[in-house]
Amino acid sequence: MRFCSLRFDRGEDVGISTDAGMVLVSSINKVTGGNFGPTLLDVVLKNQLDGLKEVITSAPKLKTAIPIESAPFAPIYRNPPKLWGVGLNYRRHADDLDAVQPTGAPGSYLRPSSTIIGFGDDIVLPSQSERITAEAELGVVIGKTCRDVSAEEARSVVFGFTSVLDMTAEDAIRTNPRHIPWAKAFDTFCSIGPWVVTPDEIPDLSRVRTSTIVNGETIASNDVSAMMRDPYWQVSYFSGGMTLEAGSIVATGTPGAGVIRDGDTVEARVEGVGHLRNRVRRASREG
Repeated sequence: MRFCSLRFDRGEDVGISTDAGMVLVSSINKVTGGNFGPTLLDVVLKNQLDGLKEVITSAPKLKTAIPIESAPFAPIYRNPPKLWGVGLNYRRHADDLDAVQPTGAPGSYLRPSSTIIGFGDDIVLPSQSERITAEAELGVVIGKTCRDVSAEEARSVVFGFTSVLDMTAEDAIRTNPRHIPWAKAFDTFCSIGPWVVTPDEIPDLSRVRTSTIVNGETIASNDVSAMMRDPYWQVSYFSGGMTLEAGSIVATGTPGAGVIRDGDTVEARVEGVGHLRNRVRRASREG
């Protein structure tokens, strides 16, 4: 199944992609008298996937569909329990930063939910940085709270996959590598969505290709198979030291980053998962 969050004047809703178009969870509730959602995070936390699979195929629900091309996308959700980022998981990205790729586990960091935006929102370049990069990533959405799971068990705790655009104030890292959490923490520095795709929709995760695109030019592109550590290994490794609550998102690393400037358009293409696009603008100075 393919899920998204949508914004309307009345508030946000959950959309499900079908052959008939986009079916809203609020419409499903009206037709069935159900209580699904109301947000995509609720769908994850309340373990509603199987119930939605069961009801979505009937004709009355499909008749409520709206055209997908007119969907007003929102971030998949705005307050994940954890928003965990992984760095230097592809050699190309290590080269971008003139850094040595780790030989054991990739780098990692926790970022605040205030960084989150969605498809079509502006990435705002802060005045504190003169060199900001954007990088496309495959994101993993945790479906079941887990602690210390094996890589094989990790498959059973994943709700789905999403597209991520991860921004970095690169000059801050070049000044001091310990500034990574700060370099990742600026408002609007993490775009997520527009889709969350369940694992059954992806026949071979290792062949999923992620591309960073700036102003129509592909800056970097590579398959999951080129990662130092694959997504299921990451879920296993990081759950060994901390609880990964249901709804947490792990951004699994980028094949390469591109410098972004005021007026640019930046995209993350994750094959079989989603195409994420944002505009870039410079923050206005107050006073």
